[in-house]
Amino acid sequence: MRGGLTGMEALGSLLPAESLTRTASPADVGYRVGQARTRRGLTGDALGALVGLGKDQISKIENGRRKIGVRELPKFAEALGVSVAHLLGQPSRPTLAMAHRLAGDTSPDEDSNAKRRALQLLEVEDVLTQRAAPPPALPTAAGQQVFDYARKELSQRPRNKAEAERQGKRLAEQMRHQLGLGSHELGDLPGLIERHFGVDVALSPLGTQTDGLCIHGDGVALIVASTDFSQGHVRFTLAHELGHHLLGDPRDVINEGERDMFADNLQERRVNAFAGHLLMPEEGIRETLKWLSAGRVTERSLVALMEQFGVSLAALVYQLCVMGLITYDQSKRLRSQRVTDLVTRHASVAPTGAGITVRQTVRAPERLLSAAVDAARNQHVGLGVVATLLQREDDDALWDAVMEADPEVLV
Repeated sequence: MRGGLTGMEALGSLLPAESLTRTASPADVGYRVGQARTRRGLTGDALGALVGLGKDQISKIENGRRKIGVRELPKFAEALGVSVAHLLGQPSRPTLAMAHRLAGDTSPDEDSNAKRRALQLLEVEDVLTQRAAPPPALPTAAGQQVFDYARKELSQRPRNKAEAERQGKRLAEQMRHQLGLGSHELGDLPGLIERHFGVDVALSPLGTQTDGLCIHGDGVALIVASTDFSQGHVRFTLAHELGHHLLGDPRDVINEGERDMFADNLQERRVNAFAGHLLMPEEGIRETLKWLSAGRVTERSLVALMEQFGVSLAALVYQLCVMGLITYDQSKRLRSQRVTDLVTRHASVAPTGAGITVRQTVRAPERLLSAAVDAARNQHVGLGVVATLLQREDDDALWDAVMEADPEVLV
């Protein structure tokens, strides 16, 4: 697949590179080099080593004081995981360009189930864009208000842990306010993210090496989460990756396991605070505790809160500690308990066991699935596109489900 993507995106195979470089100013090309280098997390020294230049030459290129030669362009494109067309500012297909960068970002020995799934989805969107014109993924007016707040009011990186947690909480409160969510539990979180923020969301059993993946930039926004974890764990992952997107994380590919998500740095602390307060608003927690146990945290109220807000024990205990309702030592003792035993002892307040149940759900982005089904019925794409989205066999049963328009069979 990587070779195929390179062939489709390598502009030199379509038009003479000399003619294209004449239309691209050194300043514009240098700006795009700098952006791509930042997204890849490379220093000037590291990029220079990859393309055979010194750090000072890289600096001159990024500042528009040195032009990249025709023979140097492919080296820069490969090192930065982008296409020559992207560096030259030529029109391209955003999803395919992003797939190219994602493929270039995956090492051969990496456990990359999440990235492989993301590549499938990006390729499907590219096919649909060429043949069926799916509706664009756009935020609602309320969602745009949240975006604007995050990018304007929280554009400064937090200076310490307390500020990181305050910023995350403020963003969660702003989102709940703008979307009219009050202090209630969130229901269909993937649907809410897609509806209000124009982000495609995919769920699949992808193993436990990666919790979630967020890809954003250049007109592409996609969150993939593994459902080989409990439902509560998956919901926290989705909220966490949404936080990265809303806050404009400069990385275009954010691939995270639990160790990455809870790394001791200000960026992750801010995003975790956002996820915690979004899923478990303080007012909602205090109301439930007042109703169940006179405001005290008990085993029974813990299980009830996990059920009500659809969160894991670890996430809930962390939030209760942040709120000052339990001490750090108490949080350590609670986290050491077997969560299944805890839920079993208080099953009456946890009828679904949402905090611990693993369902290995497969969910395709609704926008792409709807467009693929319509395109298949109109014979604009093959049934294999729908099968890829649903991760199921392209067989007679799927044909009947698509052509008979039975959504219950499809999922």
